[in-house]
Amino acid sequence: MMTTQRSKRRRSCSNSRNKGAKFEEIPFDLVTEILLRLPEKSVSRFRCVSTIRSPNFNESFFAISSSRPKLLFAYISDDSTFFFSSPQPQTSSSLTARLHTSFPVECDLSDNLCGQWTFGPTQGTVQTVCNLSTGQILTLPEVKSAAYIIKCSLGFDPTEQKIKVFCTAQPNESLGPEDLMYQVLTLGTGKQMSWRKMTCDVPGFGSAFRKVGICINGVLYYLPVPFGTGSTSTSMYHGSHQVPDIFFFDLRYEKLGYIKKAQDMKVVDSPYRLFGHESSALANYKGKLAKLELWNEVIGTSIHMWVLQDAEKHQWSSYAYGMPPPWKSITGHNLHFVGITNNGEIVMSPDRPFFRDEIYYDSFYLIYYNPERNTVTRVDIKEMEGHWKSNAYVFLDYVENVKLMPNI
Repeated sequence: MMTTQRSKRRRSCSNSRNKGAKFEEIPFDLVTEILLRLPEKSVSRFRCVSTIRSPNFNESFFAISSSRPKLLFAYISDDSTFFFSSPQPQTSSSLTARLHTSFPVECDLSDNLCGQWTFGPTQGTVQTVCNLSTGQILTLPEVKSAAYIIKCSLGFDPTEQKIKVFCTAQPNESLGPEDLMYQVLTLGTGKQMSWRKMTCDVPGFGSAFRKVGICINGVLYYLPVPFGTGSTSTSMYHGSHQVPDIFFFDLRYEKLGYIKKAQDMKVVDSPYRLFGHESSALANYKGKLAKLELWNEVIGTSIHMWVLQDAEKHQWSSYAYGMPPPWKSITGHNLHFVGITNNGEIVMSPDRPFFRDEIYYDSFYLIYYNPERNTVTRVDIKEMEGHWKSNAYVFLDYVENVKLMPNI
């Protein structure tokens, strides 16, 4: 009885002390600091908080994410696309990737990411894009006067701070490469999005298959390869014109162009990667375009790299690296290039199988080659909650961005 009275007395005293007190709001700066420490998924979930919608918060979140970019892995299974992320390797020889997000559609992983954007499925003349941060799936307007889309690429124009979609479409299956249509669209302009037609006067652009495009400083670059397999010719032709080694699309001026190859570059690269053939790719080397070639003799013996120094003069610098002795002991598969890290390390991963459900190996790993030290490091990627298979796509330096899609 006495204990009950004492409790009541304490509550009464406490209530009397707080009766006239006012609850002080948490300072705005502290709220922002708390939100900035949250993972991307939580921030996207808390969109109702006005702070998260402010441009200043988006910029701060992006700045923090940029200081700690991640590895991103993508894998398609059962008509869905799963994205996993992991920290960049520091001293560890293994990493565990966690589920980042997923979409109930098959995303087009044949092109590089553009920030948090990737392509969803294409149906005829309709293309979709997916936002890895918000989970949004946006259906783009139907491509004008075309029977089907051949290829689309996403690119970011840093001058105008806009994301654009460059599209090649075929108006009729029976027509030739000269009849291809080229269109460009600005993503989320605040108005109704629409395709803008453009002309192409670049020799051979329509007659060559374009491998994965890469966007560097507002320019999309493509590595053209011939259609079909088993080509042994040393050049490709569109009519009487030789196809250049590199195509590009300037996002700001919306113009197509080409860059001549260096003399010692390979001209032809099969669109199908075959054992015993070199693998080549375009990469971003410290803000400049680079072309990489891996010379394979079962598992590769050397890497050749060309860095574009002057696009107008078609000038390249050339580098050749012989693999160090530990090379053959740490890898046992044919490799292809993933890209180049911000500090200049060349990253490779085992070749993906030709068929999606085919499995070449049980484990998956990345190879980091440091040209300055001539060292090779193998980083094993641990099983990712049962989703992992050998046909995963890898993206370097993924930066989280919670900026919402602009008004459309």
